[in-house]
Amino acid sequence: MGSEVNELAASMSQWQALSAQAEAGVLEIPEGVAFQCDEVCAAYIRHMQDMVGQTKSLIDVEAFGTLDSAQQLGRKFEKISFSGERSLRVVLLQHIDVIELMRSVFKRYFDEAEYADQRTSKSITDFAEGLGK
Repeated sequence: MGSEVNELAASMSQWQALSAQAEAGVLEIPEGVAFQCDEVCAAYIRHMQDMVGQTKSLIDVEAFGTLDSAQQLGRKFEKISFSGERSLRVVLLQHIDVIELMRSVFKRYFDEAEYADQRTSKSITDFAEGLGK
């Protein structure tokens, strides 16, 4: 489990660095790529959120039987899938956090591109109005 936590932390760290580069205006993303990446991320988040919703019903503790050992096993599997600190549900939510961070990088690109478009449009309008005088 330790390596998964390290990989998740490394991914989060990498995307935080890219987010900082995007914020600073250093990161350049080719036209159309940010949009496509954002669409894929959004679809993946929806898929993972569906999976998170299903984790509650993965294990029915009562289905393991009435023996104490069966009940213990059922509770163990329920903890692994839903309620534990490192359960499938928690891991899925952590991965969603990374993907949301990825989307924030792309969103900054959209925001910056929109701002640049607005500045360009205003400059052209101002220039055209200046020609009309």
